[in-house]
Amino acid sequence: MDDTPAAIPPSSRAALDALSMLSNKWEPVVVVVLLEGGSLRFSELEGRIPGIAPNMLTKTFRSLAADGLVTRRVISESPRTVTYELTDAGWALQPVFDSLRTWADEHIDAVRPTILLGDGDRRLVELYRGWLAARFDVVTVTDRKQLQHGLADMPDIAIFDIELCDDEPRTLITHCPTTTRRIALVGDRPAPSFGTWPCDDVLRKPLVKSELLTAVTRQLERFGQAESAREREGIEARLALLESVYPKPVLEQDVTVAKLYDKLASFEE
Repeated sequence: MDDTPAAIPPSSRAALDALSMLSNKWEPVVVVVLLEGGSLRFSELEGRIPGIAPNMLTKTFRSLAADGLVTRRVISESPRTVTYELTDAGWALQPVFDSLRTWADEHIDAVRPTILLGDGDRRLVELYRGWLAARFDVVTVTDRKQLQHGLADMPDIAIFDIELCDDEPRTLITHCPTTTRRIALVGDRPAPSFGTWPCDDVLRKPLVKSELLTAVTRQLERFGQAESAREREGIEARLALLESVYPKPVLEQDVTVAKLYDKLASFEE
C-alpha cells in the first residue's frame, strides 16, 4: 500500500481543512438553521432539527464552538436563559452555502417538498392533488387515522380540513411535528373558537387553484423563520379570516379571540 501523501497545494489544503470543520452530519445543519433563524434557544433548535438527540446537539455545539463558528450567550440569569448564535466567522459562511445551493440547483436533482393533503371529500382531495402534483410530492388522506399516520412522516406542509380532526385542535397539537407548516381548511363560516387552532395559514373552502398554490409557496418560503415571527403570522391569518366573517367588536367579546388580540399586541410592542 502506498502511504505517500497526496500532492495537494496549500490553497487546496486550506479548503479541505474548512470542509473538515463541517464534516459531521449535524454541524452544517446547525449552521444553516442559525443562518436562517439567528439567535436561538436550545429547545428552539431541537424543534427545527427533527431527529437530533439532545446529547448530539450538545456535542455538535461544542465542536462548532471549538472551531470558532458558534457561541453561547446567557441573556437572563433568573430564569436562566441561554441562546446560541453564530460568530462573525460563522456568519461569513452564508455566501458559501449560497454558492453550494446554486451549484446544487444546477447539478443535483431537486428534492420535491412533500405535501400531506387531507379532506373527507375524496373528490376534493383528488382535485387539489391534481393542482399540486406537478410541483410537489403529494400524500392524500381522507380520515382522522390516516391524517395522524401521515403527520408522523413529517411532511413539509400539511393541508387539512379541520373536520378531519373532529374540530379538536388537540389532535393536531399532539400529532403534527413542529417543523411541518400547517394550512387549515375551513367552511364558509368558522366559529370564533377556530382561533385556538395552531396553524400557519387558513383557507376557506371552496378553493381555487391559484389560492392554494400561493399559500403553499408562501409557507415554503417561510421555512427557518424565527418562531416568534411564525406565531405572529399564524395569529394574523386566523384573525383576518374571523374578521371577514364577524364584526371585530363581536370577536373581542369572545375569550379565545380576545387572547389572540392580546398576543398580537404583545408582538407589536
